[in-house]
Amino acid sequence: MRPVRLHLRPTRARRLPTDAERDLTGLGALLAHLRRGGGTPARAVAAGDIPGDLTGDGLTWDDDDARDRTWWPQGVAALDGGRVLLVGWYEKSTGPWWRRRVPRSRVSVVDRSDPDHPRYAHVELAVRHRRPVAWLRPLGAVPVHAGGLAVVTSPVEGRLLLVADTLFGLRVFALDDVHRAPSGWVLPQRRALRVPLLRAGLGAARFRFSFTGTGDLDGLGPVLVSGEYRRAGDRRPGGAPRLVVHRLDPVTGLPLGDPLAVHPDQPPRMQGVALLSDVRGPGHERQGKDKDDDVRSTVWVVSASAGHDRCGDLHMGSPGAWTTHRGALPPGCEDLDPAVPTAGPTAGPTAGPTGPGENAPQLWGASEHPGHRWVFPVIVPRGQQVTPRS
Repeated sequence: MRPVRLHLRPTRARRLPTDAERDLTGLGALLAHLRRGGGTPARAVAAGDIPGDLTGDGLTWDDDDARDRTWWPQGVAALDGGRVLLVGWYEKSTGPWWRRRVPRSRVSVVDRSDPDHPRYAHVELAVRHRRPVAWLRPLGAVPVHAGGLAVVTSPVEGRLLLVADTLFGLRVFALDDVHRAPSGWVLPQRRALRVPLLRAGLGAARFRFSFTGTGDLDGLGPVLVSGEYRRAGDRRPGGAPRLVVHRLDPVTGLPLGDPLAVHPDQPPRMQGVALLSDVRGPGHERQGKDKDDDVRSTVWVVSASAGHDRCGDLHMGSPGAWTTHRGALPPGCEDLDPAVPTAGPTAGPTAGPTGPGENAPQLWGASEHPGHRWVFPVIVPRGQQVTPRS
C-alpha cells in the first residue's frame, strides 16, 4: 500500500468565539438546552433487551428515529466518561435521480447525565459556501457516510470532531461552533484533511476511511487509527481490509503526514476500532519486572458486523493476533469509542476475564438497522490472552 498522507486543506481564517459567546453557542449551550428539557427524549434500555453477549444498559431513539429508513446511525464518540455521546448519521438518497438532492449527514448529541432519562438533539453538519453562492445560501450539505467519529483536543481550537470521509480523508469540526439556526442545530466545517488523489492509489486500491478512533499506542503516544470496511473474500486490488495509524500533532491536535504503520489483511467487515490500556494487577507473571507493579499494554478492539439478522463479533488483541468473541454485539453493529473516565479509576459497567467484574474498560457502540437501533456500552473482558492468527 502506498503511504496514506493527510494534507491540511486551508480554509478561510475564522475568529475564535469569546468566553461570552461560548455561553450562547457550542456544545455546552446544546447540553444546557437538553438538561432544561429541550430536544427529544430517548428511552433507556436494559442490557437484557439488547442483543449481544457483551452489551450493557444502553438506550434507543424515539420511534420516528428508531424506524427511519432515510437516516442511518454510524459513527460514535464518547465524551465525559460516556455521560455525553455523539452519534453520526448519514442520509440515503431516495426517489428519481433527477429529483435527488445532495445527501446530508448529522450528529446526534446525547445527554446521559441522567442515564434513566437520556435526551438528544440532532446537529446537521454543514460546509460554508464560497462566494458568490454564499450570498444566497451560506451553508451546504456535508455528503459523507459518517462511519467513524473521533474527538481530539487542539491547544488553540479546543475539542475538534473528526468525521470519516470515505474516499477523501477526514472532515474537521470544532465543537465550539455548534449553534442554533432557524432550521435547527448546525455545526459548520472548519477544514478538511485530504488524501492527495494520486498518492494513495485509485479505485479499489485507494484506502477507505470507513471508521476512525483515537488512543495511546505503546511508545508512540496519542495516535489516530483508521480502518476500512470490506467484505470477506474481496479479491480486488487493495481488497484485504487495512488499519492505518497516524500520530497526532501536539501543536494542532490533528493527524498529519505519513502514517506510522499500515496493517494489511485484517478481519473482514470491520466497523470500528478502539485502543484500550490493558492493566493487569499485582502478581501477574512477567519477566524482569516487580510483581507488585501493574502491567500496562495497549489492547486493540475491533467490531465486525455479521449482517442484519446475526449478532456481530468483537476482536481483541492486536493486528495479526486476535481473540474473537462471536455474537458479542447487536446485529448491524457500527463504530466503537472508549468512555474515558473523568474521575476515579473506572466509570460505568465493568467486566472480568470471563464475565462482569471490576476495573474493566468500557466502550460505546451503536447499531444501524431500522427497528433494531441501540446505543450501548460494550463490556470488555479483562486480561484476555491473544494468540497469533494462523
